[in-house]
Amino acid sequence: MFIEFFKLGTITFGGGIAMLPIIKRVAIRHQWIVESDWDEVVTLSQLAPGAIAVNCANLIGYRVKGRLGSVVAMLGMVIPPMIIITILALGFETLLDHPQVIAALRGMFIVVFMLFFQAVISLGKLAWQKWWMVPFSLLSFGVAYFQVLSPGWILLISLVMIVAYVWWSRRDQR
Repeated sequence: MFIEFFKLGTITFGGGIAMLPIIKRVAIRHQWIVESDWDEVVTLSQLAPGAIAVNCANLIGYRVKGRLGSVVAMLGMVIPPMIIITILALGFETLLDHPQVIAALRGMFIVVFMLFFQAVISLGKLAWQKWWMVPFSLLSFGVAYFQVLSPGWILLISLVMIVAYVWWSRRDQR
């Protein structure tokens, strides 16, 4: 488990959300979780403070081997970025002068973009279960992106709307 999460931690470009599809594939391939458990792992990982990829490793490790599995999986996920960041910090200024480094960073941008796109689609299937959720999500994104409202207000308005929707839909069922 440590080796698999170490490999994942080595290629975690673009942050944890971009890595979710790859983490899912590895966890299912090794039968650490079943596909139907993945939504629960992602949801709990988003609720916990910290990086989502590390939280996923924590939950998957815990499901497989308890506390020891949790620690082993998290260490595997965080050690590679710590090593890479330390090396980059030592020689970052001199690295930016090399055309190969600039080309590699541009290539990583494309990969990160595609990983984010895949994560949005994957999480969208989980989140967009009703037709109205898609335009609501896009509107929320636009309001946040163009800084019309602060994220706190967007979350508060979203909460009120969701509570109102649930109340209204349950009222009709009675």
